[in-house]
Amino acid sequence: MADNLHQMTAEYVPAQDRILFRVNTQEKLEYRVWLTRRVVKNLWGVAVKSFEAKPEVVEQARPQVKQAVMSMQHQQAVQSSNFGQKHDTSTTPAPDADTPLLAVATQIQEVNENLLRLTFVTAERKAVNLHLTQDMLHAICHIVQTAADRAGWDLQLAVGDAASVMQTEVGQVH
Repeated sequence: MADNLHQMTAEYVPAQDRILFRVNTQEKLEYRVWLTRRVVKNLWGVAVKSFEAKPEVVEQARPQVKQAVMSMQHQQAVQSSNFGQKHDTSTTPAPDADTPLLAVATQIQEVNENLLRLTFVTAERKAVNLHLTQDMLHAICHIVQTAADRAGWDLQLAVGDAASVMQTEVGQVH
């Protein structure tokens, strides 16, 4: 996908027991991808590895501090995102994608220090490539986590652990 991203949404569809992930471009094209529980777990794993690879996380010596840094970065990115806008329905399906594609795997590659490529590999042997900033990946994690929670999939998805530093420090007060 070469177009600039405009909007991303994710909603759980009970009849499919899947999450419908939709991406609109500024050129009004819409890419739709079905995410299964297994693919969401895969996406979460590759996203967290991407977050762990950031220099400000890598340079931390203690695992609890790494988790806290990731959690703070996630919260900052989510708070700076706009989730209040309704899904834009004045779009056209992307070429060769009249129906949602079924994702079977995800990959994340660093394009440069400011840009990532999130790829959804589909059962239809197509690849949906999204070029994202780190903050946009955090936003995707947030909307997918919200949809997975609504699905009742009990995946316990989290980025980092802000409480881990507090718990460690409290234990050392004595």
